[in-house]
Amino acid sequence: MSELCAFCGHKHLISKTTRYIYQKDEQMLVVEHVPCIECTFCGEQYFDALVLQKIENDYQAITDRQRQPQRVMQVAVEDFAALSL
Repeated sequence: MSELCAFCGHKHLISKTTRYIYQKDEQMLVVEHVPCIECTFCGEQYFDALVLQKIENDYQAITDRQRQPQRVMQVAVEDFAALSL
């Protein structure tokens, strides 16, 4: 990986974990503590391809009912035009 952020060009990148939301069609999988590299200036996050593949595989296993998620949560959905100022 480059030593510079591809988005803003700054060089302050750190390793951390974050929440990753994987969405396919109307289904979502929220994954906690996902390893990434993050720019401390703009917040852009970079994920290793193997990490993303693991998330996709887990999503598929859950949607195919081969495994159960650790928990299920309810999520509110709003259209931007319906939001009040």
